[in-house]
Amino acid sequence: MKCDPDLVRLQDELADVGTMAEGLNERALEILEALGRILPFDAGWLAVRDPERRRHVPLATTGTAEPLRRYFESPGADAELEHLGLNSAQRPVLASELPVPLPEICAWAEHLLPAGFRGGIAGALFASTGRHVGFLSLLAEDPARLSLADRQILGAVTGVIADDLDRTQEIATTARIVGTAEAGVVLTRGGDALTLPGLPDDRLLAPDSPILAAATQELSAGGPYTAFLAPVAGPDGERLVRITALDCALPDLDHLSAAVLLSSPGNLRGLTPLDLRVLGQLVAGTTPVPALAAALHVDSRTTTEALRRAEVALDAPGLTAVATRALRSGLRIPPGLSRPTRTGRR
Repeated sequence: MKCDPDLVRLQDELADVGTMAEGLNERALEILEALGRILPFDAGWLAVRDPERRRHVPLATTGTAEPLRRYFESPGADAELEHLGLNSAQRPVLASELPVPLPEICAWAEHLLPAGFRGGIAGALFASTGRHVGFLSLLAEDPARLSLADRQILGAVTGVIADDLDRTQEIATTARIVGTAEAGVVLTRGGDALTLPGLPDDRLLAPDSPILAAATQELSAGGPYTAFLAPVAGPDGERLVRITALDCALPDLDHLSAAVLLSSPGNLRGLTPLDLRVLGQLVAGTTPVPALAAALHVDSRTTTEALRRAEVALDAPGLTAVATRALRSGLRIPPGLSRPTRTGRR
């Protein structure tokens, strides 16, 4: 293995990339440049992985990396990496250590060997949260150029590299604007709920939760964020929690779509759960009093009284202003959350 000072310097450089460089592409390029000062490779490829679409999206390359680009654009690339064990959490693998001869591997037979590459190191990038973030490949024309010692160095820093590129860290930074958040998750395009660094999760934010379904539906209407209240059924009766959802989707890059945060309800301005349900229906587009009453299974007089209380509480002259201010303040219960969600840590 190369001398320890080289590795320590590399680890320090990569840690600085995560705290100082702005943007994933810039960080990825600086990572490859830092690796190039220690490891002897001719071409490098650094990509993020979208597991729901089973594809890798390049962030940065160095050297003649076009063969890798063509390979990863092919439909069978991710499946082949899976077959070779290269999508699993393990140390990087030298080309000479692959379980199949290089001429029998599509990546090598059709792309890398014809381009003059005979050796390399590759491996999946897993962040400290356990999330599979991406893939790193370093190639060399001379098969003996990259050694076991180089593989050990790379293996010692892949976790740091993954954390540098883990977009959930960026999303967590954005989520800190909701200073009252008590729990949170990162929601994926497919509806999964991932760990949001710095906050615990909660059963209310489990993948099958109607709260996440409501947040997804509201964000799909457009806008950078949405906020609303959700009724929760617990051992001490029904209570309300505030939900804030931040749109974090970069659909051309990966499957991460939103941060969904849970906090205390805040100042309800004297509005009752019925008032908040009326406001939820109003924001959703139901405006005639008879229709509001029917949707909430109450009489028209009760509905009219709820609307009047809302006008006073929100200092809003008329239903249009009431709906606008309820939407902006998050003082409403969406129609899809008319029934309380069961509480409890998961």
